[in-house]
Amino acid sequence: MTRMGGPPISRELAEQTIAVCEEVLAEGLKDYRGEVARRMGLSIPTIRNRLMSAEANYGLKVDPEVFQPRRQPPAFTVDPLPDDGEPDAATLIAQLTARHAQRKVHEDASRLRQVQIHTPGPIALAFFGDPHVDDPGCAWGDLESDVTVCRDTPGMFAIGVGDHRNNWIGRLMALYANQEVTSKQSIVLIEWLFSQIPWLLNIGGNHDKWGSDHGDVVELMHKLKGFAGLYENDGTRLQLNLPGGAEARVHVRHDFPGQSQFNGAHAMVRETLFGFRDHILACGHRHSSAYMPIWHNDPRRLCHGFRCGSYKDFDKYQKEKHFKEENWARAFAATIDPEYAHDPVKFIKPWYSLAEAAEYLTWRRAKWESQKTAA
Repeated sequence: MTRMGGPPISRELAEQTIAVCEEVLAEGLKDYRGEVARRMGLSIPTIRNRLMSAEANYGLKVDPEVFQPRRQPPAFTVDPLPDDGEPDAATLIAQLTARHAQRKVHEDASRLRQVQIHTPGPIALAFFGDPHVDDPGCAWGDLESDVTVCRDTPGMFAIGVGDHRNNWIGRLMALYANQEVTSKQSIVLIEWLFSQIPWLLNIGGNHDKWGSDHGDVVELMHKLKGFAGLYENDGTRLQLNLPGGAEARVHVRHDFPGQSQFNGAHAMVRETLFGFRDHILACGHRHSSAYMPIWHNDPRRLCHGFRCGSYKDFDKYQKEKHFKEENWARAFAATIDPEYAHDPVKFIKPWYSLAEAAEYLTWRRAKWESQKTAA
């Protein structure tokens, strides 16, 4: 062995010296030799020589990693509060992961609502345009007549495309001065409208949602009254599962994106090109009427695009902007005949009058009943 710093010391003495050095380092004294010398009753040069001898003869040296900066004791301490019940990060992450999974299941299901139709045979969907029940221009005679037709026709289900009332807000509230029906009375009229017929779906339009930051009154009434159908803001898609296994998909919105000065049904055509190719597409909002059949080969389907007009006849805004008068059908209808589910042309028939649709549906259901009885 190489000898350094005087005669070698025993291994036991070397280990003892190293241990005292690391003990002092751990207490936070970086310049440890003086404190080690004091504790061991030796001089600093002797400690230095021992450390040199320990490294040279035994490969032992002080580990600098044991050094811990010395901390002064705090002047005071604050007692911790009891646990507040809030979850820690791990618990939060687990909860949020589970909630996201459940919300995804909900969201996926909401993209195409499943509706089980329990009425066998041919049925009809009556699409009501924007009612605006509280507006002085609302054609209540026509609205009440269409409601009566739908109510008294077995197999006919109603769908509303939105804007049940004016519900003026902001600067538009000044328009209440020009109408007889108060905001409170408009709720009474909407309740009557909702309770008269079997509404399969009602859409909340932009007028319905105005001022609904603290809750949509119409939506709340729909829930509290326990109406069987759906109430959805903006729009939704339905899959009507008919007895016998046939299905019809219906996409209803207050409005679809896209417009053309040459074709009032352009938005529905656009939807079938870039969105969903459902059997029936229906909307309102613009107080103009339009219909267009759209044929697609993939899937092999004849899609029907309806833009419902409005029961509001007199519109100052329309006059100001000189919009073309195109409110030729306040409501549309579509008859669905499961017997022809295999035939895209005969499966669904469009109607521009609820009365004519009801007449056809009544005849068709009677024929279907007689065929069923004969069989």
